[in-house]
Amino acid sequence: MWGVRVTRGSSGRLKWPDELKVKIIERVEAGETIASIARQIAANESLVSKWVKDHRDAKSRPIDGLGIVEVVGFAKSPSGSAQSNTGIACDLHLGDVRLSIPAGYPGLHLVEILRALRAGQ
Repeated sequence: MWGVRVTRGSSGRLKWPDELKVKIIERVEAGETIASIARQIAANESLVSKWVKDHRDAKSRPIDGLGIVEVVGFAKSPSGSAQSNTGIACDLHLGDVRLSIPAGYPGLHLVEILRALRAGQ
């Protein structure tokens, strides 16, 4: 679906990859309806709603307890660039952890990485 492979687990249930969920959330944020998206991917509307709600809930929670986060450098992609990755790239230092975030990296994924780092402390 939409260039993302959806597989079935051993129980026969569909395993919805995070990459597809990110695309769904981006479409909802761009104004597409949850009902329309659910029909397109042949998923239950309540499941798609849950993904969107979980994303909104995650965005509203502060990422705390990470200690000092040092933004070492960042670079904005040139406007009008033919690159597919646009936006801001940066390097983060979180204690002894070093993260290089390329321009265009999905914010939802970055939030999940930061939450996992916090949980591992």
